[in-house]
Amino acid sequence: MKYPSVTKVLEVLRKKGLEDWFKNNTARFCDVESKKAKEIGTLVHKSIQQHIESEKIEFETTYPEEVKNAIKSFFKFKKDFPSLKLKKSELSLVSEKYKFTGKTDCIATEGKSIFLLDWKTGKCKEKENPVIYPEHEYQASAYTILYNENEKVKINKTIIISLAKDKVAYGILFLQNTVVEKIFNEVFLPALSIYNYGIPMRNYHLQVRAG
Repeated sequence: MKYPSVTKVLEVLRKKGLEDWFKNNTARFCDVESKKAKEIGTLVHKSIQQHIESEKIEFETTYPEEVKNAIKSFFKFKKDFPSLKLKKSELSLVSEKYKFTGKTDCIATEGKSIFLLDWKTGKCKEKENPVIYPEHEYQASAYTILYNENEKVKINKTIIISLAKDKVAYGILFLQNTVVEKIFNEVFLPALSIYNYGIPMRNYHLQVRAG
């Protein structure tokens, strides 16, 4: 059986901000903006991975301004936290204990301490820094538990960094281990149970369509 990804599991949860966005805009606008955000996010992740692995960044996109702003925001973060050494990037992992999968954005070290970094992209609009949403905390917490299980280590701190696309800035949130474990146990695992509970019904509908 193929295990679900962290993002797939969290799709069962309500996202009030996203609901309001869809409600206040046309379907076409939301579709275009969603595809744009996905492409920019993917390119920014790939660019950061290139930098960590080879220090070389190359990309082609129809949204060069947004991608450049996000990458410059990433380098601003690096400059502000020079003691953090970015090591492993884009690790695909599987939890056999809880039966889910995920890809960690970055593992960093500071002396003997290990940190999990999770990149997001967003807009500042009228704010000083882009917003970090609760679902970002849910994802990062699951990735931390996933990494700990696979590597048999203990992440010291989880850091979420939202890189701005509309100017050079970033939002940052530090999650202590107690918070990570609380979110994982009280949000992610219940979401995983809901997702798994729905599998028989999804399979039934597929069989009905096939029949």
